[in-house]
Amino acid sequence: MKRAFIIALTWALTSCASVPFNVLEVNSLAAEEPGVGSFDGLEALADRSPRSEKRRVNIIFLHGIGWVENPEDKPLANAFIAGVADAYGLNVERKAVSALCGRDTKDQDLSLHNHVYIKSPTPKRYRTSIPGRQLQLDRLLCMDRQVLPATDDLDYVIYRIFWDEVMWESLQFAHVGQDDSQGDSLDFAGLRRSLNRNLKDKFVNYGFSDAVMYLGPAGQEIRDAIRGAMCAAALEANGVSFQDIGHEVDYQEICAAAGQADMDIDPFAFVAESLGSKIALDVVRDAMTDGRETVHDFMIRKTQVFMLANQIPLLSLSDLSDGSAFRPSDYAPQDRPTLIAFSEINDFLTYELVPFYEQLYKFSQLDPAFGDTEPDMDSLDRRRLVNRLGFNAIDMRVEFAKPLIPFVSSFVDPEFAHNGHVRQPEIMDFILCGADGYDARLKNCDVNRSPSP
Repeated sequence: MKRAFIIALTWALTSCASVPFNVLEVNSLAAEEPGVGSFDGLEALADRSPRSEKRRVNIIFLHGIGWVENPEDKPLANAFIAGVADAYGLNVERKAVSALCGRDTKDQDLSLHNHVYIKSPTPKRYRTSIPGRQLQLDRLLCMDRQVLPATDDLDYVIYRIFWDEVMWESLQFAHVGQDDSQGDSLDFAGLRRSLNRNLKDKFVNYGFSDAVMYLGPAGQEIRDAIRGAMCAAALEANGVSFQDIGHEVDYQEICAAAGQADMDIDPFAFVAESLGSKIALDVVRDAMTDGRETVHDFMIRKTQVFMLANQIPLLSLSDLSDGSAFRPSDYAPQDRPTLIAFSEINDFLTYELVPFYEQLYKFSQLDPAFGDTEPDMDSLDRRRLVNRLGFNAIDMRVEFAKPLIPFVSSFVDPEFAHNGHVRQPEIMDFILCGADGYDARLKNCDVNRSPSP
């Protein structure tokens, strides 16, 4: 009887903790009315003029806040790759990708050949709060390539971009490393209650510090390095191996090489988590408005940018400026990228895009220095707003996070609400197959949800 009671109680607690996946609303800025939206998925991108009989889509994967290169955690993009594999009924190891950039999973001292480090042309120095003292950046990020053959005629090639460890060691550790629960500061951090200690590390020391750093001058170096990584990815997709490129290059050098190449590459898409969504938007917007034609434009035109738990409205406070205005995009309407933002309604770090741009438009005024020639710019027209932004934004408001404490439905797991998106098969269906409103386009998509043997 006692054993039966324990089993029944366990089942009851598990049942109470479970939350079915739900799409609460779909909203496209390009639609005349709210509650409407559709977009292509990664498979549709792979179908666009493939270079060979085997379709391929290239994915730039940008991480967000947090200790991404923690060797005790699953590797960056592991959950995403596992989610793609599950959608096609593939059996892959849960640790299906390298733990660290350019390192073998079993032997971290063994260097692989699937990576490239992007550095600054000259070391970048930043003055600090102490007069006469500087911090220096040289290496900026590491990028590697992971390949997942989804079907006999479809490959997903994921280019993972890591800037976490490099930036932590160069800039962040000197500011907040004395307070984390690692190394010499472990004894001090151990004085905190365990939950408070973990939350401070996850959301502040390794979390908010990323955002604060990015919004400062170092953000320009991160963007330049990501543009360099994109150039390296384009060259690799064009048939030039990382070994031929060289495993350490500066972003000016690699983009000059990409600019001289005759590009014949399969389409690129972007998947960005958390802070990575703001970085992706900044890089995309710069390419669309800089008045120059580069390999970045080649990669961005008609692309999809899948944003998981973005903070763009919050972080866009840093875009406030009394200097030059943002330039409009010069892309033709049919070439504009689409931003697809998945937001778990209970994630306190996430904001939706469509209401943000509507709110910003409503409470801002015409800029007399901009030289507006369009009539009726005082009234909101969502399609005209898309023309100004140069991209469409689609929100998918979802719910999937379960209560952190069984029977306490008023508070769900905040960490899972923020980073659990790609663990939801339904979200992976949308990313892979696209969407018509609230429904994934499964009919003409190769995903296979049959259970694995």
